[in-house]
Amino acid sequence: MLDLNLLVKPAKGKSRKMTGPVLDLSALQSVIASGQLSATEGVWPATRRSRNSLEDYRWTYSDVLKIFSCLLAGDYNNSEWCDIDGDRMVPCDVYTICYDEARCQRNPRGMEVYLKFSIDDNCTLTLVLVQSHFS
Repeated sequence: MLDLNLLVKPAKGKSRKMTGPVLDLSALQSVIASGQLSATEGVWPATRRSRNSLEDYRWTYSDVLKIFSCLLAGDYNNSEWCDIDGDRMVPCDVYTICYDEARCQRNPRGMEVYLKFSIDDNCTLTLVLVQSHFS
């Protein structure tokens, strides 16, 4: 996994955009598929907005991991530094996927879901969910 300590946070007022992707999507998906990242202990909604989105859409952490598991490299949008709880800033990757909630799979006619995520500061297997919502 990525050593977050090697990344330099932007100075105040500077662009938060990063050259990315920052995280290895396939490695994170392998960790999820192997069961090393549990829904209850491995997902942390790190902003009020992410908690509100989960509540609004009635998504569980397991739902988030299902959506995350369906991502492809082509779903990548960009990478940027994001503010999270605790007055911290983390590097995030942003992906958008058309997802069929009823079938739990990709579907070009499904709702467009926006996921912005990182890993925790210690690079442990905790998915830091910054935003997750329908576009």
